Amino acid sequence: MTDYTESSIVSSSDKLPQMDSAYLHGRGYDSINELMRAIILRAIEDYKSGGELRDEAIAYMYDLEEDYIFSFSAICRHLGFDPQKTRYSIMNAKHRISTRRRAA
Repeated sequence: MTDYTESSIVSSSDKLPQMDSAYLHGRGYDSINELMRAIILRAIEDYKSGGELRDEAIAYMYDLEEDYIFSFSAICRHLGFDPQKTRYSIMNAKHRISTRRRAA
């Protein structure tokens, strides 16, 4: 089994950004950002659920495909997050990550 800790990349004190990533640059909500946010939240939920969904979430977060607009790395970069730090924070969270969605 592969070690996914990436401790050499980020410290354990790094946390996920505390911001609404769909509301960028003070321009209000953007449908593409909202979709990308939902994809990342789904990956977090799948990772927490265990079993096959967890395995698929891990594969998604570690897929290095840069050309696919909805890859984990592409979404993180679009939203202004470092993909390695974000992945590490998701996989090593000491507290529950809220995946609560806003009401439409």
